[in-house]
Amino acid sequence: MDNNNRKLKVLSPASNSSLAGLEDLFSQAQANKVTKLEANPSRQAEPQASLLRPEMHMFLWPYFVIDKNADRSKPIKIIEFVKVGDEKLARRWEVTPHSDYGMPGSLDCNVLLALYEIAYDDYLSKGLEVPDMMPIGSWRSFMKRLGLTVSGRTQTQVVTALKRLVHTTCHSENSFLDKKNTLYVTESFSLIQAVGLKGDLNGNQERIKDSFVSFHPRIQNNLNARYLMILDRSFYNSLKTDIAKHLYPLLSYWFYRSRDKEYWRVDYLWLVNRLGLKGTDTLWRAKRQLQKANEELVSKGFIFKYEWDSWGIQYYPGPVFNGEQLRRSTAKAELKGSPKQLTLTLSKDSDNGVHDKLLPVLNIYAQGLPMAEKELAKHGITAEQARTLCIERNIPLNRLDA
Repeated sequence: MDNNNRKLKVLSPASNSSLAGLEDLFSQAQANKVTKLEANPSRQAEPQASLLRPEMHMFLWPYFVIDKNADRSKPIKIIEFVKVGDEKLARRWEVTPHSDYGMPGSLDCNVLLALYEIAYDDYLSKGLEVPDMMPIGSWRSFMKRLGLTVSGRTQTQVVTALKRLVHTTCHSENSFLDKKNTLYVTESFSLIQAVGLKGDLNGNQERIKDSFVSFHPRIQNNLNARYLMILDRSFYNSLKTDIAKHLYPLLSYWFYRSRDKEYWRVDYLWLVNRLGLKGTDTLWRAKRQLQKANEELVSKGFIFKYEWDSWGIQYYPGPVFNGEQLRRSTAKAELKGSPKQLTLTLSKDSDNGVHDKLLPVLNIYAQGLPMAEKELAKHGITAEQARTLCIERNIPLNRLDA
């Protein structure tokens, strides 16, 4: 009994300062992985190393508390009213923490992403369905996915994160879409409903042979239905602020949804609710709260610019987002079983001249981004041809060699 109590005490996330320290360690590890990839481009040839494919809802509804000073014992609650046909429908989303483990944070986000990576790499990419009990491999391999070396401290904290994911409860009222069954559910569930760790007793005087997790059937349905968000892994890992890491997937989704416009406009309060942040009623504080994340995404080219309009923000997509669309369309084709290489042709369109699918590649070239040469070569376009096409399409050449 004493041994069990001591073990539970070690695994308890009672110290927010130690947890925040480990989350900083995770962020540094991810940044180091990006630096190593840039220093050794040959490693970027691995097809599954370039994209992240989390279940669609992971970043669309708030689940993680990314403010390191926040009270992790408080739940997240959102209610929205939408019009469906002639009826007004309430959509509620609530995340309730466990009394001992508290709310998930940045560490838990990294762990959940690693689990989704395993689901895709080991099953979905091979045309297989994610099983009810999904093996997660050895601790060494799992820590490698997280960019960490195995140590007693990090292993204890990752075990705690897995248990926190099990014990955190989501409450959906017409807000979570089960893609397989095509319905918005009203239900309470955890994203992961079970975890088994190698060497632990299984409750039947037997030791668990291989570590595993079991996704909740709603999550499992969406994974097997390929209801996935597609993100650039290197870009995500390169982001230094947690707010930027959560804002990037939201912008990626809403830029796509707003592609018929030049920008996406969002109310400040709606945005901070979706990011899991505490809002403020002072405009200058609101601007300062999001400034680092906004400026980081501008500096990296994902946002061209952003403008505050009272309590609203208008985000304009940048060349990096436009370049992502090509990779996203290719990845979606792969998930549907299409050939892995999507051939783009310079076919003529009676209204638009060169086929619009070339726009992402040309935008990347026009901005002089490092990935341009690789993307042009992939589609059989020379730099000279790209320059001519940009001129024909009235795409401004912002390259240093322009």
